[in-house]
Amino acid sequence: MSIINFQRTYLLSNKYESIKERAIQVLDRYLGYPALITFNDIDRSVTFSTERLIPTTSTNRPRVMLLFSNPHPHSVLQGMFLSPSTKGRENLFWSAMSDAGWLFITEKYRDPKDLADICLKAKYQGPFELIFYCYYAFPTDYPEDLSRIFGKKYMRQVMKPEAIDEFRHTIQETAVEAVVTFNKGIFSLVSESKIERYIKRLIKGELMQSQIKGVHRYVPIFLTFPTGFIYHVKYKQLRKTSLDTIRTAICTKMSVPLAVSGIFLK
Repeated sequence: MSIINFQRTYLLSNKYESIKERAIQVLDRYLGYPALITFNDIDRSVTFSTERLIPTTSTNRPRVMLLFSNPHPHSVLQGMFLSPSTKGRENLFWSAMSDAGWLFITEKYRDPKDLADICLKAKYQGPFELIFYCYYAFPTDYPEDLSRIFGKKYMRQVMKPEAIDEFRHTIQETAVEAVVTFNKGIFSLVSESKIERYIKRLIKGELMQSQIKGVHRYVPIFLTFPTGFIYHVKYKQLRKTSLDTIRTAICTKMSVPLAVSGIFLK
């Protein structure tokens, strides 16, 4: 395991057989990945690999959490968030974040190993130190697969309470000053506000903002387009504009320069 990847175990008890059967059906193409998911028939448990990236050094920039739903199996395999797809295509996240002035990492250094090293050490130009965080730990293709595998009852009784407690603890322990999420469902779970028709509102240029609930200080949260959003003829510009707007809002609130240079040390 790398410093980004680590393992978790869920005790499944009397739900073991049904969850195992559904997981095999949903995640069939990934079951051969080393240490990704292992079922233990004796303990009636599942052990799996997940991911989280918290910079190991401080550059005295404000910390902003990038909040995702849950890991993708292929990214876990490659040891870095938002790694190339199974077809080898670069994730659009990196160019969008670079174009919007969040973190400048040239294409030469966008392979998973280099990205992991650069992001762990925050060796990139940009106004913030970025934490990459998955709300749910279990890896799937799509967030909707979680309820398909575990069922609503197990998620409600086990996964959701664990997720919110750990999320709030991480917010406090890592001194996060703002959160940006790419998933409407996760936004609704952790924020004071509910959002409707968010894609249309983002397309119109609206700043989608609330605050994290259940923590003892004000932490703003912002919602932007999903990382895989391509369903508009101007999707690249729309994503850039949304991220630009969020970056400006955070920097203005914190009195931080909109851009920081001289950080990239690779």
